[in-house]
Amino acid sequence: MDRKLIWTEKASGDIEAIVRYIARRNPNAAARIGAGIYERAQILLQHPDAGSILDELREGGWRKLIFR
Repeated sequence: MDRKLIWTEKASGDIEAIVRYIARRNPNAAARIGAGIYERAQILLQHPDAGSILDELREGGWRKLIFR
């Protein structure tokens, strides 16, 4: 079964804002963090139960992952 990640507009906007904020001081770090967030989320394609369930969106099966 082919899976795909769906990024909400809010999530995409939040990531863009984070990257822009970091880029003001360190463009290289901003690029690494932006790519790292995207790469970390890719784990869900192979392991859809990774991360933890969002309580407020439990019925939809939404999950969250931490990127450090």
